[in-house]
Amino acid sequence: MNNDEFGGFIVSKNIMKGFPIRYSYREKSSMPELNGWTLYSAEDDEAYVNDGGNFLILSAESIEKIAPVILEIFQAPYGTDLCWLYEDGVHTGFYDLVRDRETTIEQILHAAEQAEVQS
Repeated sequence: MNNDEFGGFIVSKNIMKGFPIRYSYREKSSMPELNGWTLYSAEDDEAYVNDGGNFLILSAESIEKIAPVILEIFQAPYGTDLCWLYEDGVHTGFYDLVRDRETTIEQILHAAEQAEVQS
């Protein structure tokens, strides 16, 4: 895996402590080394996320060990905002907060294709 192709992911330190990912979103980064993805844990409240010291930057290789599914949706367009769904502690899918509906990896990637066509 070439980490340079992916860039850095901003990740809550709570995820590194083993808490499940609850939210992920992608926005255009002002830093070319970052890919725009930010991941929050289920334990992160507003005070926690407002403290930049509670986050670190991880490579794609590190993300693959924690949540390989993020690499499957890596190409999602900027503006993607997802809640991670779980059943009995197992990740089962995503809820698209922008479109206000459950979504699949295929639908997320289709949105990426549509965004490419429009640009």
